[in-house]
Amino acid sequence: MSRAKQVITCKAAACWGLGKPVTVEEIQVDPPKAKEVRVKMLCSSVCHTDISSLKGFPHNQFPLALGHEGIGVVESIGDQVTNLKEGDFIIPTYIGECEECENCVSGKTNLCLTHPVRLTGLMPDNTSRLSVRGQTLYHVLSCASWSEYVVVDINYLLRVDPNINLAYASFISCGFSTGYGACWKEANIESGSTVAVFGLGGCWIRGNKRG
Repeated sequence: MSRAKQVITCKAAACWGLGKPVTVEEIQVDPPKAKEVRVKMLCSSVCHTDISSLKGFPHNQFPLALGHEGIGVVESIGDQVTNLKEGDFIIPTYIGECEECENCVSGKTNLCLTHPVRLTGLMPDNTSRLSVRGQTLYHVLSCASWSEYVVVDINYLLRVDPNINLAYASFISCGFSTGYGACWKEANIESGSTVAVFGLGGCWIRGNKRG
């Protein structure tokens, strides 16, 4: 049987309920469906959204697999995936971009109407590829980067140069883009400006080594 059709058993950081501690669990990761890829995570960051999710915001479905900032390598692809291949390095994004809807073509926002921020803890078809102890395992936004493997819809992935520094790449999709967007898109900061930065973050967790 092709590896792309097999269920993978691996480790993931998960929470079982409001206020409960995060535990490392053995989970099952299903094969990717037609327009999905299964990713081996290499490095992941910690975002405040992961912490607040433990308190029920913006996610209140448990058990919950944490993490949404990270970088990984494509392990297997669905039958209809044409823009990615096994071995590609990717970062998951929590906002897709169709490049066709009113918001995407406006040049003013990337809050895509076709691929919006997902707060259900499920894939776009409202199911999950993750399970733990026989239960559905929900995830933060579009993925679960604190898992050794995860399945992501292709509209929430970005291919990156494989030579990129894993530690830096792990928070590009959220921590960096949020700060960069606020400075250059909203505040219109110019080169040479003097600014004050409050709440500077960007911590990271090293995951599996390449190879």
